[in-house]
Amino acid sequence: MILVDYAKLEMSALDDDKHPMHEKAKEYDKGIRELRRLCPEGTITLKRVGFPKFIDGITGSGREVRDIPEPVPPMRVSLQAKYEHPQRGKELWAVCQGMPKPLIGGLWDIGGKKTIQVEDKITINLKEESDLAFFLCYRSSQVLNGHFKIDDPKEDVRQKGEKKRQALVLETAIWQKLADEAQLRKVAQGYGIANAYKKEPDEIRFELDALLKRNDEKQKADPSIRGTKEFLEDMKITSYMRLSAFVQDRIDAKVITWKPDGKYKVGEKTIVHVPPVETNEKFKYIVNYFASPNNDDKLQELLRDTINKEYLDSLTDSKDFRWLAESLKLEGFFNKPPEQVKEMVYSDLVVA
Repeated sequence: MILVDYAKLEMSALDDDKHPMHEKAKEYDKGIRELRRLCPEGTITLKRVGFPKFIDGITGSGREVRDIPEPVPPMRVSLQAKYEHPQRGKELWAVCQGMPKPLIGGLWDIGGKKTIQVEDKITINLKEESDLAFFLCYRSSQVLNGHFKIDDPKEDVRQKGEKKRQALVLETAIWQKLADEAQLRKVAQGYGIANAYKKEPDEIRFELDALLKRNDEKQKADPSIRGTKEFLEDMKITSYMRLSAFVQDRIDAKVITWKPDGKYKVGEKTIVHVPPVETNEKFKYIVNYFASPNNDDKLQELLRDTINKEYLDSLTDSKDFRWLAESLKLEGFFNKPPEQVKEMVYSDLVVA
């Protein structure tokens, strides 16, 4: 039973254009027809967006395990919803899943069952539970606000095709376009791959490939995670990638260290305190922290605290020196040739 402002939605109103429920009955009929077209097998599944979530962990033997699916916390879905129609204004829609309660004046309440519990998904039989299907898909604020999405088999096929195309693009990018070893190592560092300058190029490529496939999955729940799409842009070695590579290099050199209490340190000095909820993405957090324009002064401090002559001597890309000059806010570097920019960086950092 569907209720609109505590009144039964009578389907007899569908053929009576003078009935007060006529327009609502038409909307219901149109909605159910669309769901049946979308799901000809007769059932529709609503999936919770962003679940399951994945975490990394450590086994009892100390082995790192990646992408462990977390248990899905159950969610209570209301069987009543305030809905604002563009012409009729605000309405209260509800679907009865138990014994309805009669009210004065021929009105009804849905009774004691006000919610249903859903874990990762709910499957509804369109023939036997059409009222629930309509309510959830077209009136429930929790569905309309993006907590759930309709599991569209055709869309799944399209997504599988897109995933296949994306995999081919990724494979081509990693194994063919990243032929330059220096560029490969820089990009790998930028994605947090440890000791990229000590590994064989193909070893790096395998790690990058696995990392980006994991990131593409995680990106469904967290759009801020850098997946294949972002990787193709990062291959151009953006300022963000140079910062990421610098941070990873200083981590590899143990100049920046991670402590179990959630702090990144340089010596005894805390440079970033990572919130507990961000621990699994701590590298992303520290890079984003120093990438923020609000922390320009913190980035300059980090550069001066962690760069030594050995690091500067290891740089072979003149654009790294230009990035350092820009980050250090050195005056007049912009129109200078590469060698002069390099000299300015050495001079500013007081490295003989």
